[in-house]
Amino acid sequence: MNPICNPPLPLAHAYIPNQPYVGLVPLEEGFRRGSMFPNLYQPWHKEKKL
Repeated sequence: MNPICNPPLPLAHAYIPNQPYVGLVPLEEGFRRGSMFPNLYQPWHKEKKL
């Protein structure tokens, strides 16, 4: 790697909060939602244009 063109900078830093393993949704529903954790489930609803 060329240090002039590619300085040694960190690529990314992730922030991942701890998730409590309580109140998990059933397996099939978790796959449908995309998360087994109810507190991470935030569905996106497309806004209707007026």
